[in-house]
Amino acid sequence: MPFDFTTAMMQATLPVASQPGGPALTGTGVLVSDPAPDGTPRVVLVTARHVLANIPGGQVYIGLHLKTPDGGWRLDWRVEPSAADAKPLWVQHPVYDVAVMPVSVPPEVAATAIPMSWFGDAESLSREDVAAGDSVEVLGYPAGYAGDSRGFPILRVGHLASYPLTPSTEATFLIDFPVISGNSGGPVFFSRRTGKRPAVVGAEGPQPDEFVAGLVAQQIVPGGQSISLGLAVHALYIRQTLQMLDQPTIAPTPLATSANVVQSSRPAGLPSDPK
Repeated sequence: MPFDFTTAMMQATLPVASQPGGPALTGTGVLVSDPAPDGTPRVVLVTARHVLANIPGGQVYIGLHLKTPDGGWRLDWRVEPSAADAKPLWVQHPVYDVAVMPVSVPPEVAATAIPMSWFGDAESLSREDVAAGDSVEVLGYPAGYAGDSRGFPILRVGHLASYPLTPSTEATFLIDFPVISGNSGGPVFFSRRTGKRPAVVGAEGPQPDEFVAGLVAQQIVPGGQSISLGLAVHALYIRQTLQMLDQPTIAPTPLATSANVVQSSRPAGLPSDPK
């Protein structure tokens, strides 16, 4: 089966909640393969900082995608400790709405975690000639809903809505996309479906214009009114936060944040079997 970047992102993206299913606080997360400095395999949950901060009790639930004997999929909720001795087990960016937390998952789930190299670096957008108006794909759990009872995220398409798009000078960017509670932490990415280059037949991995550009952090709500705009944090700051797992004393230099009036995409419930 040919490699498909969108499918790979959907398999790595999962719900994050305060309890398994039902009217629970819910956001979106992405599993990343990020080996420890000694080479030990490690899977890390990447999400928005406020998703983890809003879940009390020292534990969070993540919804894993597991294969069934008949070749299908099922959603399996697992609890993960998020604090010990009143101290968080997750690391947050010192300025931006990004958090990362090592998690324990079965080998089959670890195999679906994406490598850090899939996150764009400081030059990815300029290198691939990305510009305002280009299409991006966004995964998440709007209003807590999944695609079906198997728990895969809902895929939607938006457009880059701000200028300039320079991670080294602009920490965030706008998406012409109706962010809804539950989308927080979801990946914003380019795939061959939205890329400017034709797909390579028989490709076994991401093409140059396929990469994660950032994660959903907030919805833009000036005066309490939704204008169908979302705010995303550039992937460069996701990379920085992952590096802080092993270099906690290094604090990245912050940039000025957007002056837009924003409101967090607050978590919502994830029905176990949405209608």
